[in-house]
Amino acid sequence: MEYKVDSYTLEYIEDADKYYISFEDSAKQECRIEIEKEIFDIYMKSKKSYIKIKNETSRHLEHSLLSEVDIYKRAFEKSNNVVDIIMQKLESEKLQAAFNKLTKEQRRRILLYYDYQLTMEEIALIEKCSKQSVQESIKWGMKKLKKF
Repeated sequence: MEYKVDSYTLEYIEDADKYYISFEDSAKQECRIEIEKEIFDIYMKSKKSYIKIKNETSRHLEHSLLSEVDIYKRAFEKSNNVVDIIMQKLESEKLQAAFNKLTKEQRRRILLYYDYQLTMEEIALIEKCSKQSVQESIKWGMKKLKKF
């Protein structure tokens, strides 16, 4: 799996379970350095945090565009009670169990697509495969989750 960013590339070699960062140094020479999994995870987490901040900002902008009537209506919407919260927790646990039954490839692609919000084209580039392969993998993985 390879993830290209402006001036560098993060890469995960699944067979060898190794992580690398590649970049061009000031002397215009290509450099490739093995990095720890934690560094790779931190980068992916920072990307996720950036997306979260972007979403929060857009929600804030949405609230600034709401009329007083819309805000009043939202203020009186029923919030979740204890039973709803427990049901959501149980469903979350069931979903996690189902997720663990997927193949590594399906789990990774579903995470990249839904959690990291990468497009299917980006996932295909990272994994050096076709977009159709990514689509099929995600489709069958989601079918398995729904079936479970």
